[in-house]
Amino acid sequence: MEDTSTQSSKRQVITFVMTTEYNGFAYAGFQRQSRTPTLTSSKDDITPTEKKRKRSHELQSANNNKSGRKSNGVLTVQDRIEQALHKWTGISLFTLRVRGAGRTDKGVHATHQVVAFDVPLTSLIDDEATNNSGDRDGDTEISAHALPLLREAYHNNLTRDETETNPFIDHWKIRRAISTRLPTDIVIRSIRIWNGSVPFEARKNVASKTYIYRLRFRCIAYETAAKLKEGRANMHPICTAGPHLLRRLNDHNTVWLSPWPLDKDKIRQACGPFVGRHNFYNFVHKAERKESNSNSRPSLVRRCERYQQSTSNADDENGEDKYLMDLFEFNVHLQPEEEPDKTLPPIIDATFTLKAKGFHRSQVRNLVGFVVDVARGERSLDDATVLLKESGDASDAKSLPTVNSAPASGLCLANVKYEHTYLVA
Repeated sequence: MEDTSTQSSKRQVITFVMTTEYNGFAYAGFQRQSRTPTLTSSKDDITPTEKKRKRSHELQSANNNKSGRKSNGVLTVQDRIEQALHKWTGISLFTLRVRGAGRTDKGVHATHQVVAFDVPLTSLIDDEATNNSGDRDGDTEISAHALPLLREAYHNNLTRDETETNPFIDHWKIRRAISTRLPTDIVIRSIRIWNGSVPFEARKNVASKTYIYRLRFRCIAYETAAKLKEGRANMHPICTAGPHLLRRLNDHNTVWLSPWPLDKDKIRQACGPFVGRHNFYNFVHKAERKESNSNSRPSLVRRCERYQQSTSNADDENGEDKYLMDLFEFNVHLQPEEEPDKTLPPIIDATFTLKAKGFHRSQVRNLVGFVVDVARGERSLDDATVLLKESGDASDAKSLPTVNSAPASGLCLANVKYEHTYLVA
């Protein structure tokens, strides 16, 4: 690995990489849904019009969160993190360049979201060198609160011993400073410094992403579910009493409470067919499928160019090839709850684990939704074979059974692993 000071001087920035957790219930996803605001390093530089517009945006976002209405004034996790970083460092958002590893959707949670931000090196060098250079500007000047901590982390990184047995040191002082400016539903678990030979991009060089999905349900046998559908069996009334009896104090909108009783054995069986390399075209969001279909008939020249330039099916971003992927893991852990009344159908807590190099929009939720439909007797296991087809033609999709998506509340980004190992500090 190259010398750290050499790498930093080439990039002219030092990159901090944070591991974050958040409850996504109050947010419209992770990624900011507007252009980067032009926030300067000083409050005095913000015009009265910009202050009024910013205040109006904050009020509108707060009202939207209370009423549940959709509008352009949405609030995301990235918004909150950027506000906290700008408030602490005084650096503009354009310079900080906050980016995350996964663009989780509205209502989706995370226990291991990777978020990175940059700090200009010209702001961290010694005072004498800084005064001589004279090249600081309002967008890169660091506040008096943040400068000592950031400078300390930078110099410690330059002098660190690469033979240390524990190179993964958390900059907890910086973490504390940022955390005091974040709401309680967003937590920073660690902050480290990127020491790779190339700039760090959170969404690149990912080896695997792991999602978990939490589901709670009443358990019945599959045969009973089939008979119920045909009107040939009776079911305990509590199974149709709705999800309210499945609520628990510490759920905090992080679990799907199934309105139907399910067969736990079918849940296990339905996960198996998806593991391995398949075409998951029918398990992505319909908007993405529609966009793919509009581009699925390229001209002869374009097809020849794609053939010459493509290195693998996984790298082809046009047509159906991008849906051909390896699902490394898809399993479920079932944990029964203790029920005082043994005559009632038991309650099961199910935790699905899905692991791949990456997932398409709504893919995890659609896979879980399919498994639940199988477990409640609405579809057959054989449907998985039909849906995992090798063609994405719109004409074929019309004859296929619809895949129902599971709610966002149970989904959580649980882990992100990279091909490199330079996250040291």
